[in-house]
Amino acid sequence: MDEKKKYTVSIFGEFIDKPTENEFFAHSMSSYSRSIAVVALIFGMISMLFLTADYYDTTKPSSFLIITAIRVLFLIASISIFFISKQTKNYSSFIYLITVYEAIAAIAFLMILEQYNSLSYLSFFSLMAVTLAIYILPNKIFFCQLITIALSTLFFLYPGQKIEGLGEYDMYKIIAYQIILLIYCNINYSLTNSYKRKQFASSKELLALSVTDPLTGIYNRTKFDEEIDRWMNFSNRYGNPLSLVIFDIDDFKKVNDNYGHLVGDKVIKNIVATIKRSLRNTDIFARWGGDEFVILLPNTEVWQARELGERMCKCIRDDLKETNINISCSLGIAILEKDDTAQSLLRRADDLLLQAKASGKNRVVIQLVDSPQCIL
Repeated sequence: MDEKKKYTVSIFGEFIDKPTENEFFAHSMSSYSRSIAVVALIFGMISMLFLTADYYDTTKPSSFLIITAIRVLFLIASISIFFISKQTKNYSSFIYLITVYEAIAAIAFLMILEQYNSLSYLSFFSLMAVTLAIYILPNKIFFCQLITIALSTLFFLYPGQKIEGLGEYDMYKIIAYQIILLIYCNINYSLTNSYKRKQFASSKELLALSVTDPLTGIYNRTKFDEEIDRWMNFSNRYGNPLSLVIFDIDDFKKVNDNYGHLVGDKVIKNIVATIKRSLRNTDIFARWGGDEFVILLPNTEVWQARELGERMCKCIRDDLKETNINISCSLGIAILEKDDTAQSLLRRADDLLLQAKASGKNRVVIQLVDSPQCIL
């Protein structure tokens, strides 16, 4: 999928591409988790504060006890969200927990109203407050819509009928106000989340530009330096092999001199495209500078790297023979040793590349454990 489509935002304020939407949501929830914890706890405490009003407004002691039990259970749910949101790392599952919590809030609200013999206009404002609260918590817009529409429908089917002093058309006005609120919440939610996702897409694109080579689209030297340190630490910790390939294009200066730099750029892009088809997702492919490239091969023995190098040379010759330009590459392959630094490993691979050049080009020179080098 191209980058433009990947970061396209729907009218609901969400990425059309599901993996991108999931990535954004995990990124957002990691920063929102603490605020969710605080908001949920505040909701639970505010709910308990209304017990004073419940005590004076309910006529039956049994009704007050039921309301108290409902509010206590909601407080327990809020406290649970408080602790879970501060510890969770699985945000894809956590979103369903938030949805359940919002549903509990809606059901608790309706059950409390059920215990009243009659209601005032304030109950409608309570409905609006609960609706707004549901949209405050970060969630998928579909879940927010589902809960608030169900809440509004159930409210007007029964508890809303107990509001005293309603004129002939007052209920229709109240329904219209709630519909307007739902429309506002959805528009505001969509615009806000659309803006957040556009910011996220911009930051991702800027990050990609900062670590990729503009001509070929593979990693640049800065990113490679970061990756080689990371993989060397990993290999040293777990004892896994790590091979490094350095290669360049034989006599590339002649290509630029004879055919021009535009053709030279095309040759580089074609070679990169050819090599990428032979690499794994975990392999780190970067442009080192000019016509020189590096490939970091995690969990790869040197003989496996040699086989890859031979395939690369063959593919480059086969794929580019139709250009009427004789293109070949020379490769040096080194393997990580116990006391290596990034500089020593790169220097050894570069020395092997120079050996390949001095030996006639268009070949692979590798380092072996029991022999300094092997020309193939």
